[in-house]
Amino acid sequence: MKYNCNKMREFASAIMQKNGLSKQKSDLFAESLIAADMRGISSHGVTRLKTYAYRLEAGLVDAHAETPALILMDANNGLGVPAAMDAMKLCVEKAKTIGCCFAAVKGGNHFGMGEFFTDYAAQNGMIGIAMTNGPAALAPIGGKKAILGTNPLAVSVPSEKYRTVSLDMATSVVARGKVTLAKKNGKKIPEGWAIDKDGHSTTDPNKVSCMLPFGGAKGYGIGLLIELMCCGLAGAKSGLTMGSFYDFSGKKQDVGYFIGAINVGAVVEEQKFKEQSDVILTSIKESPRAEDCDEIYLPGEIELNRAEQAQREGMEISDVVVKELEEISMKYKVPFN
Repeated sequence: MKYNCNKMREFASAIMQKNGLSKQKSDLFAESLIAADMRGISSHGVTRLKTYAYRLEAGLVDAHAETPALILMDANNGLGVPAAMDAMKLCVEKAKTIGCCFAAVKGGNHFGMGEFFTDYAAQNGMIGIAMTNGPAALAPIGGKKAILGTNPLAVSVPSEKYRTVSLDMATSVVARGKVTLAKKNGKKIPEGWAIDKDGHSTTDPNKVSCMLPFGGAKGYGIGLLIELMCCGLAGAKSGLTMGSFYDFSGKKQDVGYFIGAINVGAVVEEQKFKEQSDVILTSIKESPRAEDCDEIYLPGEIELNRAEQAQREGMEISDVVVKELEEISMKYKVPFN
C-alpha cells in the first residue's frame, strides 16, 4: 500500500521523540528515513524504525549525545543521522574558507542512507563524500567468513541543468538490509547476492552467512579501503569487533564514518564547474540508446524520480513493515493514521 510521506515523517519523528530524542534531531532522523523509502531504497527506510526506536529505549544509543566541532569527532554513541549531519555541516562550513574538509568520526551508530548527507554538500555547491564501516557481513574474495561490513560509499556532485548526481552504493552486491527485508517479507533473494556457512551461493535469506562484494575483487578492495579509513583514522571498531544494529545485549556499535566536502569554488568558478558538469551529463543523456532502452539515466536519477512520485502519490510500504509500525504505534502511544 501507499502512505502519505509527510504523515509518515511526522509519525517517525514522534516515535523517536517518545524515546527521548529532541524534536530537531527526531525531525532530521525522520527526514532521512522517509527519503530512503521515497527513493525506493526501502532497506534503509521505515523498516528500520522499530529497531532504531528500541535501541534508543534500551539505552544502546544516547539520545542526548552532542558532537563537538572537531575534524576528529566523537559521536558519543549518539544516533547516526544527527551525528553524520553534524560532521557534514562542519565540513561544509570549513570548506568555505579552506577549500575542503573531512571528518573522521568514531562512536557512531548506523546512519541510514549516505546520500542524505552528501546531497547537503551538493546543495551548498560542493562535492559531498560519505562512507561508513559496519558489522562484519561480507566475505573477502575466496573466503567464507564475514570479515568486512557492506561498507557503503556515497558521492554527490552539483550541476546547473540537472538535479544532483548521486552515487550511493554498498560495496556488497546489494545492501544487507535488502536481505533482512526479504526475510521479513518471506521472499527469496536473487542468485549471486550471498553465500551460506559453507561458502555456497544461496537464494534463501534465512541461510545467508555472508554477503558477496560487487564486481568481485573490485568491490572487495573498495570495501577494505573504506574499513581502513573509517576504523583506522577515526579509531572506531572494526567490522569484526563492533556491535550489531540488531543486537540488544548492551554492546555499543561504535561505527566509524569518513565524511567530507570539497568546495569546487576554491578550485574553479562554481558556475563554470556546473556548466562543465552539464556538458558531460548532457552527452550521456543524449547519447545513442540501445534498441531496448527508452532512456539513459544518471546516477541517482531513478531514485529522485521515485521520490517525486512518492511525494505526489504516497510511499510504498510492505504489509509486514506496516505491522511493525502499528506495533510501535501502540507501544509508544503514537497514532498510526
